[in-house]
This record gives sequence, structure tokens and C-alpha cells, in this order.
Amino acid sequence: MNLKNIPIADPIRELKKIKNFNKSFINELNKGRFVGGENVIRLEEKLKNKFSVRYVVTTNSGTDSLILSVAELNLKRGDEVLVPSFTFFATVEALLHFGLKPVFVDIDRFSFTVDEQSFYDNVNKKTKAFLPVHIFGKTSFSQSILKYCKENNIKIVEDCAQSFGSKYNNKFLGTYGDIGAFSFFPSKTFGGIGDGGCIITNNSKVYKNLTKIKNHGQKNLYDHEINGVNSRLDSLNAYVLSMKLDIFDDIASSRVNLYNYFNKNIDNPYLTKPFFKDEEVPNYYSILVKKGRNKFIEYLNSNGISTNIYYKKPIHLQSAMKKYPFAAKNMKNTNYVSRKIVSIPFFPFMENKEKQKIVETVNRFEIV
Repeated sequence: MNLKNIPIADPIRELKKIKNFNKSFINELNKGRFVGGENVIRLEEKLKNKFSVRYVVTTNSGTDSLILSVAELNLKRGDEVLVPSFTFFATVEALLHFGLKPVFVDIDRFSFTVDEQSFYDNVNKKTKAFLPVHIFGKTSFSQSILKYCKENNIKIVEDCAQSFGSKYNNKFLGTYGDIGAFSFFPSKTFGGIGDGGCIITNNSKVYKNLTKIKNHGQKNLYDHEINGVNSRLDSLNAYVLSMKLDIFDDIASSRVNLYNYFNKNIDNPYLTKPFFKDEEVPNYYSILVKKGRNKFIEYLNSNGISTNIYYKKPIHLQSAMKKYPFAAKNMKNTNYVSRKIVSIPFFPFMENKEKQKIVETVNRFEIV
């Protein structure tokens, strides 16, 4: 099968599904409004309706969504926060900015989400917050954990960077905790044409404060009530995101169908396939290679199939953590998964010939 290289993600295909996208985008560009404005307001309203929440605050990145969310917890320096180490560094950056102590919890070896026993092994009277990462679109808590946090006044910020559209018990991820933080990075389940993100909450005080913090502490122009930052979403990005939200059901269905196709047809004894629940929308398709990960990567790349490793080195082993206090005990599953995991191309509206090439190539892999 003669095909060009298949990328790990290809967000441009989603734009091609939007009717008259190029024409409408150029018309919007020519209006000359590039920051904030009606497009951002419209997107926030549509997201409120999507999640059935009272408030949405857009930001200029998923990282800022996390940092601003953690800021609203009003924790003290040295307070402990439970968080998985198997995540992108931004999750922990948000804690370090405020002098908080990350207490890393292990993950389940096959779901890659927070291991419930590890949560209970690490939680204590010093625990003030829990930051579950809904990695790859998977739910990273249980009803038991949610109940425990509520009963013990442990605040929850959900890292939903990769889980837009996923649900748990028929309720959207991001709506269970005190705050839900999302990323609109182009390769995400719901991605824009650049960096961007949003925060969702039902707390009016949090909402009012966030709207000021994200815009230099202003409630009205040049009236700075508090110290803030610049975390505004670009108008053109909001315009595109609003159009993509209109076709999100198609995007989500395409992702789920591709996941089902891969799981049905990939059959290789050297690999362990991922598993998603019916209510979850996959962001990445990540395989555990039992032996020979580097050979598997080289083999796929030599056959025109891109790969990536999410995540090769867990946070507790990163050099940047050496200067910060943190706790990480019994991280055997996190360490194991980081040594074995590989992601293969996964994006909506993949062509049949691309799907077939990936499956056929993956199934032919063997350890010699």
C-alpha cells in the first residue's frame, strides 16, 4: 500500500468538514478583531450549554486553565495535593507555581488512570486537594474517591486537557470537581488553531474572580481591582472552536469508531491494546509494547507511520523536580507504563486505506 507518512494527529481534517470554512474564516479575518469580543462570548455561551454549567471562562492555554484553577483553591504554601505522575508537566507546574507539594499517586497499569488503592495509601490529614488527570479521555476517579474527597473537604480540580466530551455515569468529566480545566491545543479531542483552553465551574465567586485575573485584574477597562495575568483567548481561535463545536458529535463519533476498528482488528501478541468505556471519547490510541519498544517505533516509522510516547519520563523523575519538595512512593505501574507505552496515529476522519495500513503494519510486527 503506497501511502505518504501517516501523522500522529491531523487536525486540519476536522476543519475540512466545516461547510465553507475557508470563505467564512477569511471573512472573519477581514473584520480585524483578533482578541476577545463576540466570538469569545459566543463560544463561552455554547460551552455552558454543552456542559450544562453556570460559568465558563476561556483562557489562552490549557496550562493557564490549570494554573488559574489552582489559584482559586486558595491553598497555602506546603499544602499537599494528590496528583498522578503520569501526565504532561503542565499539571504539576500549576502546583509548583504556588509552592504546593505534589504527592504523586500511582496509576493502574492498563487504564493509565489513578489507582484507587494508591490514592488511599497517600491521602492524609495534610491533603488539601486532588488533581485527577483524565488521561487520553479516560475517567481518573471513582465514586468512592469522589465521596471521600467531599466528606474530607478535599478540593478537586479536574485536568480535562484530553477528555473533552468524555462522560462518567452520564455526566461530563470536568463537572464533578470544584473546577474543570480544559485545553484547546490543536491535537486535543476538541482543538483549535493554536493554544487555548477554558475553565468550567458552578461557583459564582470563582467565576467573577477568574474573569478579572485572566485580564490583568480588570473588571472594566483600565480599572485594575486585583493583580492578574494576560490569559485571553484569541478571537479567531474562538471563531473556529465555535464552528468545530457544532460538528463535535461527528468528531467524537469518528474517534470512537476508529478506536473500535483498531481494537477489533489489531491482533499482535507483543502488544496490549487500550480500553475505553462506552461514555469515553479517546484522544490518543496508546499501546503497551511488552518487549522491544524502540524496535516497534523504528519499524512503524520506517513504514511511514508516525509514533509518539505519552509519556516517556514520569514527572517524579524529571530533572526539574529536584529543587522542589514532593512525595513519590510505590510508583511501579507509572514507571512500567512509561517504559512500554507508544501512541500510534489517531485522529477523526482517517481514511480507510490509512486505517488498513496501520492495522496491517502493526500486526506484522514481531520480535526477532
